[in-house]
Amino acid sequence: MIFERFYDRDLAHASFLVACSRTGQAVIVDPRRDLQIYFDRAAERGLSIDAVAETHIHADYLSGGRELAAATSARLIVSAEGGPDWQVHGVDSLQVTRLQDGERFAVGDLQLEAIHTPGHTPEHLTFGVFEPGHTQMTLALTGDFLFVGALGRPDLLDTTGIAKDTREDSARTLFDTLVSFRERVPAHAPLWPGHGAGSACGKALGELPCTTLGAELHREPWGTWLDTSDRESFVSWLLSDQPDSPTYFHRMKVWNRDGFPQRSSSLRPNRLTPTAFVDLLESGALPVDLRTREEFCGGHFPKALSLPVTAKLATWTAWILSEPTDLVLLADSSEDADAAAAALSRVGHDKIQGYLPVADLPPQGPITLEAVSPADAQKLLSEWTPVDVRTGTEYQRGHVPHALHAPIARFQEVYEDLPRDTPLLVYCGSGARATVAASVLQAEGFGPIKVVQGSMSRSFEGTD
Repeated sequence: MIFERFYDRDLAHASFLVACSRTGQAVIVDPRRDLQIYFDRAAERGLSIDAVAETHIHADYLSGGRELAAATSARLIVSAEGGPDWQVHGVDSLQVTRLQDGERFAVGDLQLEAIHTPGHTPEHLTFGVFEPGHTQMTLALTGDFLFVGALGRPDLLDTTGIAKDTREDSARTLFDTLVSFRERVPAHAPLWPGHGAGSACGKALGELPCTTLGAELHREPWGTWLDTSDRESFVSWLLSDQPDSPTYFHRMKVWNRDGFPQRSSSLRPNRLTPTAFVDLLESGALPVDLRTREEFCGGHFPKALSLPVTAKLATWTAWILSEPTDLVLLADSSEDADAAAAALSRVGHDKIQGYLPVADLPPQGPITLEAVSPADAQKLLSEWTPVDVRTGTEYQRGHVPHALHAPIARFQEVYEDLPRDTPLLVYCGSGARATVAASVLQAEGFGPIKVVQGSMSRSFEGTD
């Protein structure tokens, strides 16, 4: 067997290649949309992509499964579980295999078995991998069912608006799933999840790339609850302290289920002329500044959004832009523009009209975004309204007295409720998320705006 994990730190997303070394046939599980990495690795190893498999209908990124299956003429393997509302649509032109619990598909001499693992989502599958001549599972790909140090959140369907009042039933289902999973999967078999630390698909995910069922049963509280059949303690624990559910998750879930416009442009944006750049802005395109937050604050094009290419570009863009719209990238290099386009494709922002080197910007502005230190920010609190863009959990643990809470993961829903003509002091835990949020407020005409570069944690004493 050939096995490889591909990890995107931006979205904390893992995809996998599993291949038969004898036949050279491979399956890609839960692929992202910038597909070249899979083509390159298959070519390096002399493999052919024979199948593409999805563990479930994803909410946090736009899957590359359809596009990879179409590009390679591979089989698309999806779940047949969960009922009619949880079936993938719009794939009639592809070779689709829908699997129920216990059914298998072959990749060369390997066998992959579908294990129905509902609770995070109704249709969720885990794929157990069996090598030739072995009756015991070699490893399992657990998708968003079981992570390192965490479980897939059962409240996501409610928080995204896909369903209503399902979280407790889903949590109970997940308990039952764990009971049956323990009976079917060897305690020592490596479990490779679809996400790592930083993902909003569960709480407190670990950094390690894989785990075992034995390790999770030993160190996590739910192992004891399984032993004592204490379903209700499990439900209460699992539903508490879940992270904010980003607004864009609803769109990703619907698009991954029902289909979406396939990519019509290259992931390598064309270089624009200053004249073409101005014309695009006049037609409604948004400028996106890919430089560091320090460079952005020092001077940027009017109405530009700060989305540094070196940070969580896909995540932050999905947070602050409700729907895909025409974008123009402001970059220091074509390499930065290419990297940004690849990242943005993963959350469905394909409408990139080109890029313009920052040095070629027309002489309009620049304008600045005033950055202040935490110490200076504390001196402003009597006259400036603090805006906390951290998560709900962070805010509850402590925040600046009288701060307005506008979590950036749901910023597109909440920012318009902020006061428009009041001086706003925007902060997070470091200044990174705050600069993104402040750039939105500045572009939308709020203000004046200052952004705190650093942590305001010393101001949390006396939290109201």
